[in-house]
Amino acid sequence: MAFRRSIQSRRTRRRIQKDFELQLTSLMDVLVIILIFLLKTYSASTTNFASVNGIQLPMTGSRDLPPDSLQVIVTPEALTIDNQRIMDFVQNAAAAGSDEAVYQFNPTSLDEGGRRIVPLYDALMKARQRAELLQVKSKARDAQGNPLPFEGVLAIQADKRIRYDTLRKIMYTAAAAGYRTFRFLAMKKNG
Repeated sequence: MAFRRSIQSRRTRRRIQKDFELQLTSLMDVLVIILIFLLKTYSASTTNFASVNGIQLPMTGSRDLPPDSLQVIVTPEALTIDNQRIMDFVQNAAAAGSDEAVYQFNPTSLDEGGRRIVPLYDALMKARQRAELLQVKSKARDAQGNPLPFEGVLAIQADKRIRYDTLRKIMYTAAAAGYRTFRFLAMKKNG
């Protein structure tokens, strides 16, 4: 009797498998819901704020992520904007062998009484013109239908040993080029 029940149960299992059809409609619904969830929760940033060799960033406890913006990197050797080296600092013989960071400008690179850095100003103006051109071509508009205004946000990644007068010249130059908001990048503390 038990043998007969097992044969009958096998036959019914086979019938179920033959009559079974995969419901693609419900599977597609599940996949669409998962895709929408992933797209809504995924955050992407076009700006990569990678640490540069040769500089020591200050530490921070902030959890905020910096917004996308133009990036200026100040190393003891050079000034870089969006991975393009725009000028080199003058290195003297005494600082070449030491760990002391020396940020000296070539006198021909400065104007307005030594306050504005000419190569930096020129590079920032080119970047501003590109950004304004992209905003004009963009479909994003304000309430009156005009292109969105230039935001003027600049991310500065500089060594924590940088002297204030060097940083002041960089910020003065950026302000002269229309960048009025500065974001200083720092390393996140672990813990």
